[in-house]
Amino acid sequence: MATIASLITELRTDLNDDDSTRFTDAKLLNYFKKAIRRANRIVQRNGIQFAKTKGAINTSASLDYVALPTDFDVWHGLYRDDTHKEIPRKTEKEWETILSASAMANCLLDQANSRIYFNATPGAVVALTLWYYPLIDPSAYTTATTTPWSGRLDDIIMEYVGLRAKNLDEMDARVDQLLLQDMENQILQAYAPNAPTILEGSGWL
Repeated sequence: MATIASLITELRTDLNDDDSTRFTDAKLLNYFKKAIRRANRIVQRNGIQFAKTKGAINTSASLDYVALPTDFDVWHGLYRDDTHKEIPRKTEKEWETILSASAMANCLLDQANSRIYFNATPGAVVALTLWYYPLIDPSAYTTATTTPWSGRLDDIIMEYVGLRAKNLDEMDARVDQLLLQDMENQILQAYAPNAPTILEGSGWL
């Protein structure tokens, strides 16, 4: 795990800009922010394991909802600790057309209001575990900020930033698309093997 400043220092050698005459720290920092945002969506979209986290949530006996973790970004799964069963998440259409169900038979994500709704009040305190992708927002990052994901993507992100910087004067959108595709391929080749493989049955014969 490193600070963005240390990555910039390392990158300057590759850019032949050790004296900072061509690229300011502020400009390279903006490149790193963009790269981190893009890398974040890549790991979410492809289910990369290290990017997930879990939070402990307790229901209230008298409320039909619980608050989302403050760093919640993308849903992965909600489970009851007592039964170890997943609580199915419904779409808005499915939710509004449920006629009858027990209090915690289903749930609805209301991200706009930072809540998870249940069919009714649980009537007791129930411990839950929510697996999710946390929010990665680099907008307030400085060069002193430590990179996310425990540094696992530092080299890949730094390579992407370096290639973008080298292409600065070309202004060719196709190059940026290729760089983004290359970054995604590198992340998947490195970490996709850690993701669980889901096998589906052949069904009725």
